[in-house]
Amino acid sequence: MTDALARPLTSLNVGLSVSESDDSVSRGFPVWQVNHVTLQVAAALMGQGAGVVFGHDWREDGVMEAVHAFALRMQAPDAALAGPPATAPLLQNLLPWPDEPRLPADERRRLASTLAIEAAGLPDDLAPRALGPLEEPERAYFRARGLTYLRRRLTARTQARICLGGRTGGSQGRYPGLIEEAYLSVDARQPLFLAGLLGGATRQVIDALEGRPRPADFAGAPGLEGLYAAFAAGHRLEADAEIDPNKVWSRFGALGVRGLARQNKLTEEENRELFHTPAVERAIQLILLGLARFKPRGRTAAARTGRGRPSRRRP
Repeated sequence: MTDALARPLTSLNVGLSVSESDDSVSRGFPVWQVNHVTLQVAAALMGQGAGVVFGHDWREDGVMEAVHAFALRMQAPDAALAGPPATAPLLQNLLPWPDEPRLPADERRRLASTLAIEAAGLPDDLAPRALGPLEEPERAYFRARGLTYLRRRLTARTQARICLGGRTGGSQGRYPGLIEEAYLSVDARQPLFLAGLLGGATRQVIDALEGRPRPADFAGAPGLEGLYAAFAAGHRLEADAEIDPNKVWSRFGALGVRGLARQNKLTEEENRELFHTPAVERAIQLILLGLARFKPRGRTAAARTGRGRPSRRRP
């Protein structure tokens, strides 16, 4: 049996957004259980041949070690001895500016056959200015813009995204991370899978898709609105240099469950089951079903080799 038949998602890179939410504990998912969900979903993807892309560094809670151990079992036995890989490793971690990898360089080289950790950097309009010293509030603005740029790079490097949980506030960026990642995936017309079992930001995106009214505090960024406005004064407004929660909610609402079904290849009924099932195993089954139906046009194994750059598409 060929690898393509045995592992049907080979050549696909999937962005994975899983984190605790404000109500995940009340839903029966304490932090350790959320970490276990992360491992379950990542293992299911890699077991089918997909690469997994995260937007954070190597966590110290043990979950990334477990995910990496599974990736080692999935790679070809001689991959570590074959020199530089022809395709990207099964695990990719992109870091937002100004974060640097915590793992030492020699450790990253040792793990390179299965793991790549890379700093995402800043958008072109900011990168030259970051070479000099930055003080507050300028640094806070650069951090927020860097988080959006990271999420654009994640979208460019992946062909699908999975969301579970996520905080609805307290973000250093213009929007909570999971909400912005889902928003950019919708804008890129990527397959987007929303499992509502952990609640939180994913549940808010689902509410918008199902036509519910926007909460007053949706995607709020206290302190950043004025900062963005101050930096935009006298400059051409970049697509990512605005904060407009109503625009984000309206974009999800305009897509609706029917539009989501066109993007992720699940039926409307299957999407609603994914929204509301409390069972992790069933959520994973539905996600894999949609991914198996998805046939990326023009994508081959070379999809893993790219260093995806953000598009210029305006959201």
